[in-house]
Amino acid sequence: MNDNKLKILIEKYLADTATKAERFIVESWLESFQLDSDDISQLEARDNSQKLAQRIIDRVNNPKTEPYHIPLWKKLGGIAAGITAFSILALFLLKPFPPKNEAISTLYSEYRTGVNEFKELRLPDSTLVYLNANSTLSVQKSFIKHNERRVKLDGEAFFEVRKDKKHPFKIQVGELQVKVLGTSFNIQGHKSINEIRVAVKSGKVQVNNGVPLIANQLLVYNKRGKTFQTLIREAIPEALWRKGISVLDRASFDELVTVMFNVYGVNLTTTSKRVINERYNFTIRSSRTLKQSLNQFCELTKKKYRKEGNTIVIY
Repeated sequence: MNDNKLKILIEKYLADTATKAERFIVESWLESFQLDSDDISQLEARDNSQKLAQRIIDRVNNPKTEPYHIPLWKKLGGIAAGITAFSILALFLLKPFPPKNEAISTLYSEYRTGVNEFKELRLPDSTLVYLNANSTLSVQKSFIKHNERRVKLDGEAFFEVRKDKKHPFKIQVGELQVKVLGTSFNIQGHKSINEIRVAVKSGKVQVNNGVPLIANQLLVYNKRGKTFQTLIREAIPEALWRKGISVLDRASFDELVTVMFNVYGVNLTTTSKRVINERYNFTIRSSRTLKQSLNQFCELTKKKYRKEGNTIVIY
């Protein structure tokens, strides 16, 4: 018997969150050990649900030894209840609990892209999402049935959200939540990059219940410093990646590394502090070869590169 799983089941029973089937299992199991409501209430008066669950298991594993008379019909009934309870309990305990990520995946449908791969997605509400390379979009399976439409993004995507004032569209990207009613905008939120960028092309976007962003505004969030910066843009170059053009505007080396991997599938690295700390205005085109892009970058930084397997070392 797996006591840990049994504890979880009993805790759900005590918290009144167990299903009818789970309640039947617990009640039948307790009855088979002659553990009644008085026993439970005595324990419950001094313990929280976790301790109580463990004490119930301990009480069953170490039953009272005082002799008392039980009628034959009750013995047979107890045996039958015990057999039934243990049969159901065995099935329950033998079935593994799903890992946390697996449990989450049952609530969301995931869409992924690989190196130099792009996807155009049409969500059930007719919202269009263009998913950039090495990105994941998780869409709540029943999001059109709720008061809001909710998705999660790891990576980069351009959204054209269908207007629906009754059902706000919310995007969770890292520790930020982006809320829109109907608009088009680009979000860059790779876990490997210290910054999250939200660039608005049309309409309004609200980030973490702050001041709404309007067309041609860019919000830059620094994860380490927990700071926000809003910039005015004449155009939104962030969305050009849909045409195979990645425009880096004062980008960190981490962002450059991510884009190079997304486009060419190589790992860029360096030990040069100057290269790491520099900010880059640099354009990477998927129509160019890796060699062409590296030569252009080295000309910009006055550095050289060497290839070690799938790794490019800047020195």
